[in-house]
Amino acid sequence: MEAATLQSKKAVKKGKIKKTIKNVLCRPDPVFWPLVSDEQKKLLEIVLNKHKIDIPKWNKPLWKDLKAIPKDKRPKPPKIKKPDGFLFGISECTHAINNKNCAAVIVESTVNPRTIVQPVIEACTMAKVPVVCINDLKTISSSNFGIPTSCLGIKTNCLPDLNSKVIEIAKTFNLPEPITDTEPVEKMDISTAETDLGDSTVNESVLLPTATQCPYLYRNNKKTRVFTPSEGTSSESVKGFSGQDFIEFSAKSDAKKMDRKSYMKMVLKKISNNPNRVKVK
Repeated sequence: MEAATLQSKKAVKKGKIKKTIKNVLCRPDPVFWPLVSDEQKKLLEIVLNKHKIDIPKWNKPLWKDLKAIPKDKRPKPPKIKKPDGFLFGISECTHAINNKNCAAVIVESTVNPRTIVQPVIEACTMAKVPVVCINDLKTISSSNFGIPTSCLGIKTNCLPDLNSKVIEIAKTFNLPEPITDTEPVEKMDISTAETDLGDSTVNESVLLPTATQCPYLYRNNKKTRVFTPSEGTSSESVKGFSGQDFIEFSAKSDAKKMDRKSYMKMVLKKISNNPNRVKVK
């Protein structure tokens, strides 16, 4: 009687890895990322440990025990009371910054991608709120407060020891220069336009002073457009070329129009694989 042998594994084909170049959209302005050093992180961690709360331990039962219990009567984890003076989460911190109820912000530096927390840092720079980035913020927040978060904020007039430490560390970073318009923006006066609708005279434009602007455009709702064409453009003016940006070709006659079924006259060449190739068993 012969012993059973194991099946041989198929040989892995070593092919060339195809290298492709992808189009990636980059920001037009420098990204501000105030990453603290290891020594500064230890100082912040010591202050955060002072505000640690008691987190009740809860051992989650196994599914074989839970499936026999009705869904309404299954045990639930105990609720953890949020500590006073802290803001947890990106949306809560952003809302507090806009309402001027946030004194400082600590951001997780290992967030991938960074664009998730970048709006919070931009809001802090615009509102002149100190912000720093540290490693393992989720772990520190989970062990001290029972809430793993990538954005930890401090309320105004709360936690003076932690707030002063964040302000001290944030002063070591140079804030980016705000993006300003080099030319004044022209804007029509709406109040005078509504009263003088019947007049043929053109309303005078109001020149706005240079102000800080965001390099991006956003929609307020789905029914509006970000890029709105000017009122003077028409369908005829868009089709025609003007200026030296384009080269206008001569108009084709009706007799030389492209035949829509010209592709049917093409010859189809059928290519088969090599029947004498080496087959891997």
